[in-house]
Amino acid sequence: MKKTEKIISALLTIALGVLLIVLKGNIISILMTVLGVGLVVFGILDLINKLIPPAVTKIVVGVVVILCGWLIVSAVLYVLAALLLIAGILLLYEKIKNRVVCSTLWYTICEYAVPAVFLIIGSLLLFNQGNTVVWVFILSGIFTIVEGGLLLISAFGDD
Repeated sequence: MKKTEKIISALLTIALGVLLIVLKGNIISILMTVLGVGLVVFGILDLINKLIPPAVTKIVVGVVVILCGWLIVSAVLYVLAALLLIAGILLLYEKIKNRVVCSTLWYTICEYAVPAVFLIIGSLLLFNQGNTVVWVFILSGIFTIVEGGLLLISAFGDD
């Protein structure tokens, strides 16, 4: 990944963390709507390219997500938690398997902190039950901002 891509990724991660803190549970509804609209747009593009089966599938799923997204928000939280946990485990496994060690202790901590933060955020979202949603999103936002900061430090550390 290029340095500019790493910096952009880090800044987007920080922005997501801020959104998690500010919007709390509403961010999932917004993301579901964006996902639905994106699927409809990709479906229309597939129609233009005469790819009928995938186009119909994307459009139908997009419309269902837009119309019923609020019904499946809790399911999406569990899926997101599972994906974050899997990503964290795979990243950590890869770093341990390859014995990743950086030039300084600080950069090594930063390298291992990213999968650890994924695991923490995934665990917090997994236990999103009832009234805990507000603090789960705030803590997830804080950890996501920290992760973005670590990614930014890592991006500037790679020369």
